[in-house]
Amino acid sequence: MKTITLGGQLLLAALLAVVVQSCSLDSFLFDPIKTEGYILSDSVIPAERRLHISFESDGESIHGFYITQADTLSIRPHHTILYHHGNEGNIEKYWWRLELLYRAGFDVLIYDYRGYGMSTGVSESEATLLSDGLNAHRFLMAQDSIDTTLIVHYGYSLGAVPAIHLARRTGSAYGVIVEAGYASGEALVQSGTLLNIPGSYLLKGDFNNVGTISMIGAPLLMMHGIDDGFIPITAHGVPLYAAAVNPKTYHRIQGAGHSDLPNVMGQQYYIDVITAFIRGS
Repeated sequence: MKTITLGGQLLLAALLAVVVQSCSLDSFLFDPIKTEGYILSDSVIPAERRLHISFESDGESIHGFYITQADTLSIRPHHTILYHHGNEGNIEKYWWRLELLYRAGFDVLIYDYRGYGMSTGVSESEATLLSDGLNAHRFLMAQDSIDTTLIVHYGYSLGAVPAIHLARRTGSAYGVIVEAGYASGEALVQSGTLLNIPGSYLLKGDFNNVGTISMIGAPLLMMHGIDDGFIPITAHGVPLYAAAVNPKTYHRIQGAGHSDLPNVMGQQYYIDVITAFIRGS
């Protein structure tokens, strides 16, 4: 029988404490930046085409922007993208990405998870993340200007969790786009630490994208940088895509890391890929 001495137990506990402290959920998954007011460029998206919105999620005030094309009310059918952003910063960090989607001709709703930007509260678990995403979806569904059958979920990095899980839960997604998504919280911990520690030690929730994506019937577009060092494509993108059902499309981008995929692809090619997927879904 293998035994562990008291000294060994103390050493193991110390090692776990270091890892848990350095890779706790707050630092490992959620890295928000608060602001008292968003500073956003209007060089591509005119100020009159964006509406600062807020809605409630479990008693917290969630802030975001609803971006509309000038012909939104006159063009049918009309697709709308619900954008679930990554784990860092706030809406300001992702505004350049919204500009590309606006250039592609789509209406977009982007929101800050609780604790990000002007949103109140604290993001601390899978449950809070999914609740905020669900209430963003409910807000969008209540807008008279959109066709509720033509909503596309776009999840970047951490945002893949609400994009995938809400597409399954609501059953109303016209399409799902996943950029640099990870397979699961367990896989994320294993690929991001030196010690073989179960994800349950660090994470409040399974964040199990690979287990959920197979239950989505909507068309799927996945994009991942081959040189992504934060969410490695071999440990995350490949198994996630393998678990998905058809119709599905995968763009593996040579030379792209975690945050520069649209630029490495070429912004116009990125726009063309998004447009072809949505218009042709």
